[in-house]
Amino acid sequence: MYGLQTKPTIGSLFAGIGGFDLGFERAGFVTAWQVEINPLCRAVLEDRFPHAQRYEDVRACGAHNLVPVDVIVGGFPCQDLSTMGRQRGLDGARSGLFYEVARILTELRPKWVVLENVTGLLSCRDGEDFQAVISSLAECGYVGFWRVLDARFFGVTTKRRRVFMVAGLGRNPPFELLADAGPVDAVHRQAEEEQAEGGLDGWAYPTLCAGNAPAQIAISGSGLVFAEHGWGQMVERAGAIERDGICKGLDAANLAEAQAAGNAVVPQVAEWVAGHLMTAM
Repeated sequence: MYGLQTKPTIGSLFAGIGGFDLGFERAGFVTAWQVEINPLCRAVLEDRFPHAQRYEDVRACGAHNLVPVDVIVGGFPCQDLSTMGRQRGLDGARSGLFYEVARILTELRPKWVVLENVTGLLSCRDGEDFQAVISSLAECGYVGFWRVLDARFFGVTTKRRRVFMVAGLGRNPPFELLADAGPVDAVHRQAEEEQAEGGLDGWAYPTLCAGNAPAQIAISGSGLVFAEHGWGQMVERAGAIERDGICKGLDAANLAEAQAAGNAVVPQVAEWVAGHLMTAM
């Protein structure tokens, strides 16, 4: 049992802006260290997790500089696994960093590991890469479950389906991780009704970017999120652009923020996973 003054710890690989970390801390864990190569994301982590140690390159981390933790979490790079790319798979320079995760697991031996990636991992190279991930975890001594979880069923008004792999060192995670997260119809139907009732005045319409741009939004508007009084906010923003000479559209800082948020693990989903693991600590 963990005392009142001692919380179970996590180490975060490919931490990004800390979506995994935030979700686990909401469930009662504390972040001991984070590894993130992007300096802008590390600045966010430093601001939001001042108690954690930070490192830059996962390839330079291991038992020599990372303290032991109860859980290691990480959304390893998806660029070589995504159906939007060439799907080089784990042979790619970025997604191949998964093997650094396996190495660190072997060196630190945490009780649990939680990994996340795009659903393209399941089909990449006819499933061979997903088999390699599961086999590598097993070779390190970790067994468990995998499941596709969609953020919109956790109270988040966006559709984001991701594969979560939860494994324990020589023991299975709580079986509840394979159970339904909640009444899945309640969240997205309610959001759709609100969007339909809001009309044009209830939407914050962003610019539709042509071509394959990082800020591209589908012409169907499927990426739009309902925001109360959003239309009025956009009108005010347009006025501010004219009055104050603010850059129109996405500048470099806006784009970096949008990309970081798009890559982040949804904290509500991470919190749900962490809550079940907490019961097994």
